Amino acid sequence: MPSVNRYLIAPALCVSVAIALPAHAQTAIHRCVGADGRPAFTDQPCATIGATPVLPPAASTARPGGASVDGASAGLLCAKSLADLRGGIAQGFALKSANRIGGLVLWNASGQSAVEGIRGIEALVRQPLVSMEGDETAGIDVATSIPGGDLATRHTHFDVVRDSGCLWLRPRP
Repeated sequence: MPSVNRYLIAPALCVSVAIALPAHAQTAIHRCVGADGRPAFTDQPCATIGATPVLPPAASTARPGGASVDGASAGLLCAKSLADLRGGIAQGFALKSANRIGGLVLWNASGQSAVEGIRGIEALVRQPLVSMEGDETAGIDVATSIPGGDLATRHTHFDVVRDSGCLWLRPRP
């Protein structure tokens, strides 16, 4: 049986431990939405900074009935119904938050980059929301008032798509 060189084992063991330590020492990052609608990333639970988690809690923090330890529900930005989707759009306009509306968009199916899309939505939410009409089949038409336009409106259409049990917006190119 060949003998193992003990001088090679020690360095190999040290390298193995050094590689494993950073992975073990990593802290969980919590993805949250603040009260102002802005995203926040923290190593603390979202509730400690007055925010709501975006992602569902880990299985170890879930309680029976779907409530999490910090009191927020899973799937915060996932619109389960057309009313939820409309509410998210209205909230985005109320907060003038392109990120809030951008969180309702299925970007991989939109044909444009998220950066381009958020820029367009940013310009859209600066205008007052006048009306929102449509349904899951026809999509949602958003009308905003144009400043100095004497009741003139700008219309933007979003298709509505169902994916992974949620309703999502898909902007038209």
